[in-house]
Amino acid sequence: MKKIIVLTVLAIASQAVAVFAGEPMVSSKEVIAPPPPPPPPEFFRPNEFDIGAFGTYATGVQGRGNNLHGWGGGMDFTYWFPWKYAGIRFQGAGLDISGGGGPRSRVVTFPDGETATVSGGGGSVAAGVVTGDFMLRLPLDDYWPGVHLAPYFFAGFGGIFLGSPGNDNNREFVERTVFVSRTEGAPATQPVTFRGRAISRLQQDFPGGSQVLGHAGAGLEYRFTPHIGIFGEIGYDFPNLSNNNFIQTNFGLRFAF
Repeated sequence: MKKIIVLTVLAIASQAVAVFAGEPMVSSKEVIAPPPPPPPPEFFRPNEFDIGAFGTYATGVQGRGNNLHGWGGGMDFTYWFPWKYAGIRFQGAGLDISGGGGPRSRVVTFPDGETATVSGGGGSVAAGVVTGDFMLRLPLDDYWPGVHLAPYFFAGFGGIFLGSPGNDNNREFVERTVFVSRTEGAPATQPVTFRGRAISRLQQDFPGGSQVLGHAGAGLEYRFTPHIGIFGEIGYDFPNLSNNNFIQTNFGLRFAF
């Protein structure tokens, strides 16, 4: 009987020791793995909408030797597809187009031997260039993390719209009426009007003040953050007359949503 009581007491005591001893000790060598770091933010994203503001310079607006050029600025709006390497863009720019070399003059000789000086050129004309483009880009940080550059290419079509020249600076001429004979040696009885040829041909290059044009080029964009970047691009514009092609260079800021 005493043995049974002793065994019972020992069993109860062992259970009490196990309860008050707590959980078994964990080896100090066991290491808990940290959670994986979040992926880095994308600087060029799918379904992205961009707004750009830029300064622009156009040169070679027409190809007849007058070296016309223009300064201005504009904005563009771009949507990148779910496939982030392609998108569409609408771009518009306003320019002040001037004749190279300032005012010019030349001497016009009429059939009766009289001469007159024709002055012109050097004036400026407001113009707008509007284009719609298909875009392709290649974000370099897909291959080199931390290099937030993206070269891009564009092609599309649009139009150039020419304003009215101020103070007739675009087409100054002189006019004089002289009397000439239809028959050699006969009295000069037939009045004929002669005009000096226009010095600037800008309006001749863009009949009606506007032309449809094609548009193609390339650019490079750098992102400081996923939302703010700078860019520069150069495009070749070719209106539907072969003598008035021009190059347009844009440089500015872009904000991406």
